[in-house]
Formats: sequence, structure tokens, C-alpha cells
Amino acid sequence: MRKNYKPMVDFFWKGVPLVKFLEDHKIWVETKGIEGKKAIITQADLKEINLEYADLRAAVLSEVDLQNSNLLSATLRGANLKKTNLTGSCLKWAILRFADLKESNLKEADLENADLRDADLQGANAQRTNCIETNFWCANLEDADFQEANFELANLGEANLTRTNLSGANFWMTNFKGANLLGANLINAFNLEAEQLAGAKTLYQAQLDEPLQEEIKTKYPYLLDKSD
Repeated sequence: MRKNYKPMVDFFWKGVPLVKFLEDHKIWVETKGIEGKKAIITQADLKEINLEYADLRAAVLSEVDLQNSNLLSATLRGANLKKTNLTGSCLKWAILRFADLKESNLKEADLENADLRDADLQGANAQRTNCIETNFWCANLEDADFQEANFELANLGEANLTRTNLSGANFWMTNFKGANLLGANLINAFNLEAEQLAGAKTLYQAQLDEPLQEEIKTKYPYLLDKSD
């Protein structure tokens, strides 16, 4: 984690202090939209900003550069983060349930213990992310790139992993129950056992290392069949 994050007071967007946007948004959240104003910030440069514990639920932060920022324990439930750059950012314990992260850049971000249930990460670049104990239940990771990510103790239950690049990822004690792994790339994945994948919906057209593929073909051949 970076030590020298920049305080919010250092940032402006369209000539207005960012603090003002967040204050208005907090009122908007607390009054359920009756007062205040929803934060809608696009294409802003917020690199290395400190947004620890910030309440940005349902905010629009699309195409924002949040590279190397601190979003520790931030609330981003239902937020629009489409095409946002979160490279190297700290998102530990962040609440991202129902968030739109389509085509976002999460490369080398820290998602440890983050709540990404029902989030949409379709087409996201998440290479080498730290996903220890991250909850991806029912999340959409279709066509996302999680190459060499660490999914130790993560929950991928009911997740859509269609054509997801999971090559070289660590799956120690990862939950795949109900996951759709249609066409997923699992080449060179480690700490991945056939028993972990037994509860998945499908492995049809998935790319697997030959020993694992043969074990699944023997023990759980239905996983390799074309799904209805």
C-alpha cells in the first residue's frame, strides 16, 4: 500500500473542490435524493488521492484516473466505475456490490476482502490483482483478464467466468460452486484441484492443463459437456 496519498483538498474538478462534490453527495445519500446532489465526475485526474472510508454509493466515476489511490473501506455500492483506471489502487474491504466496473483497469490493485457481489467486471483488466478472500458471488467477469491474480480463499460462487483469462492464477481454497467457466483459460493455474471445480456449472471449452483435464474427464465428465 502506498504511504503518501494526496488529501482530497488538493483536488478540483471543473474548478470546483472535490470535497464539495463529496459533501453534496453525502447529503444526497442520507436524504435519499431529496437534498444534496449526486456526484457525477467523469474523465477526472484523481491519481493517488486518499478516499479512505469515502461514501460514494451510486456515484458516477466513469473514466476517472484513480491510479495508485487509497479506497480502503470505501463504499462504492452501485457506483458507475466504467472504464475507470484503478491500477495499483488499494480497495481492501471496499464495498463494490452492484458496481459497474466494465472495461475498468484493476491491474495490480488490492481487492483483499472487498465485496464485489453482483458487480459487473466484464472486459476488465485485472492482471495480478490481489483477491484474497474477495467475494465475487454472482459477479460478471466475462471476458475479463485476471491473469496471475491471487484468488486465495476467494468466493467465485455463481460467478460468470465465461472466457475469463485466469491463467497462472492462485486458487488455494477458492469456491467455484455454481460458477460458469465456459471457455475460461485456466492454463498454469496453481493450487487448483478437480474437486474444487466439481460444483461448477460447466467447464465446456475451458482451457485446462492436461493432467487436470484428464482427472476431470474421469471424475466429472459432465462438466466438459456442452451446456444446454
